[in-house]
Amino acid sequence: MSPATRSKTEPAGARVLVIGVTREVLDTVMQDLAELGIQASGSTDPARLDIDFDPRDFDLLSIGGGVDDATRNRLKNAFTTRHPAIHLVDAYAPIAVRQILDRLSGADAEPLVDLDAYLARIGYDGPLAPTIDTLRALHRHHLDAIPFEAIDALLGRGIDIAANAVDVKLIGAGRGGYCFEHNGLFQRVLATLGFQVTPISARVRWTMPADSAPSARTHMLLEVQLDGRPWLVDVGFGSSVPPAPLRIDTTEPQQTAHEAFRVFRFGHDLMVQARREGVWLPMYTVSREPLHPSDYEVANWHTSTHPDSHFTRNLIVARTTGDARYTLLDNRFTVRHADERSDKQFLDAASIERVLRDVFRLPVAPEWRALIERAARGS
Repeated sequence: MSPATRSKTEPAGARVLVIGVTREVLDTVMQDLAELGIQASGSTDPARLDIDFDPRDFDLLSIGGGVDDATRNRLKNAFTTRHPAIHLVDAYAPIAVRQILDRLSGADAEPLVDLDAYLARIGYDGPLAPTIDTLRALHRHHLDAIPFEAIDALLGRGIDIAANAVDVKLIGAGRGGYCFEHNGLFQRVLATLGFQVTPISARVRWTMPADSAPSARTHMLLEVQLDGRPWLVDVGFGSSVPPAPLRIDTTEPQQTAHEAFRVFRFGHDLMVQARREGVWLPMYTVSREPLHPSDYEVANWHTSTHPDSHFTRNLIVARTTGDARYTLLDNRFTVRHADERSDKQFLDAASIERVLRDVFRLPVAPEWRALIERAARGS
């Protein structure tokens, strides 16, 4: 199965129609496009588009984030019906020009992932149509097959989140990764399959005391739109990762194979909580602002290299299956069963190495020995 690709259009001289809700924003985006030699037209009146513009006169339709979903879908259907080859961009004003340039040039659509290799890695051979059932199945298989770990950060190597580096490591080498690797890979898989997926970020609250200073937005996760309904998708949150996609459009508790979760408005963000032992515990607060890869490059550099990051100080490995959550924190190995029973034990170096191989299925390398011995000492 070949990776997904899109056709390319030379940006200079391209004809772009920009749809927004605010004239000042629209004028700013159009001015930047004109400076780059792109012929830009615009409107803040989507109801008149069919009257004022012919889709065949444009190479790309950019629809701003303030346009409601019903209007957005109507415009896409109307324009692609009359001009099937037109490029479509769901634009976010601060990065709209870059989104448009990347779509026109095809820079956002190089081969995304070796899908056959990924599916073999997670042991999945089921349906691939972009449906909620497919999303849930891929989510479940991914968590079971690819562990959470940041051993490269602990070794002082930093973590490379470039697509090719992630694929070599997580798919080819049988390694695990942390949020930027897991969710970056999952984003590309979903996009290859035709899902509408947007990378977003969160401030972690898990296990933090109530009086802690707010953390930076250093957790990557995804928002997926399916049939007009938004879903929160996260395969990179270690021992407490949601075992399934979570609906954003309801505050009702959502039961999974493990805990129940709930999502609700929290100021300008979303609060995600997990219920354990009868108590709702905060996991993270989510911003739905779409982010550019440059945002993640900065966050990843900080998280994987800063001396105060727990990933540079502690051995942290996790895996979630349908039956249990397995977690290794330095020398403490915990198995939390789906019925909330919990088993804990402290391991020596030999046992840590065995658990890394047998439970987390990691290819333990000789250069890991020093950090394993340090973890066994609890230091």
